[in-house]
Amino acid sequence: MQKYRALIVDDEENSRSNTKNMLQNYCPEIDVVGEAGSGMEGKVKIQELKPHVVFLDINMPGMNGFEMLEGIYNRDFCVVFLTAYSEHGINAVKAGATDYLMKPLILGELQGAIRKVIQHYEAKGGVGKGEADKNMVLINHSKGFNLIDFKDIVWLEANDNYTTLYLNTGKKIVASKTLKEFEAILPVTDFFRSHRSTLINVSYIKEYSNNEGGEVILSDGTHVQISKARVQEFGDFIKNRSVSPK
Repeated sequence: MQKYRALIVDDEENSRSNTKNMLQNYCPEIDVVGEAGSGMEGKVKIQELKPHVVFLDINMPGMNGFEMLEGIYNRDFCVVFLTAYSEHGINAVKAGATDYLMKPLILGELQGAIRKVIQHYEAKGGVGKGEADKNMVLINHSKGFNLIDFKDIVWLEANDNYTTLYLNTGKKIVASKTLKEFEAILPVTDFFRSHRSTLINVSYIKEYSNNEGGEVILSDGTHVQISKARVQEFGDFIKNRSVSPK
């Protein structure tokens, strides 16, 4: 049986637990790989776990479900909204939801949503189709957009409401998106906010020096400062990453 990875994003622990139990006990096609208690945590988990379907609560403090999706520009997973409020139906359709379920969940409706998810992937030829596209990031700019692999990004530099991306080809792209927005969509396992104005792909670090607090030299020869407030965090980040199993 084909298994589909699922992530549950809901600020209410009891609600997450109920959804998880129903999926595990009555939906054998679903493998619950993670949970998140907020929209921001949900973004991080999506990057890490690459789910096939996200069960997403709409009404969450700080960042609701719709706002969370707006910050994900290369969405390649199904979304099943969960809510106790019926008035969100039209917005759920506009957000491209696979289904929209009312709380408390009804088993038959949940299983119906799962069937829609399965039909979506079967229409694409299976869950393996398009897996390589999960590394792609949509970069909007003044003349259109670029679709690039995030692994090709060496580092990013903030410039007010714009961001300059420096690629491993030597090319630069000025994107009409803030550095904070890029930080939210790029994998937290690969990118580190070294300074208020810079985000680096740690895979391209060639050398580190503790000059003036901290400085890294990237593969393209660029010297990037590590802010004093982030030196310890940077050291922990690199240490944890270097011992992580492949």
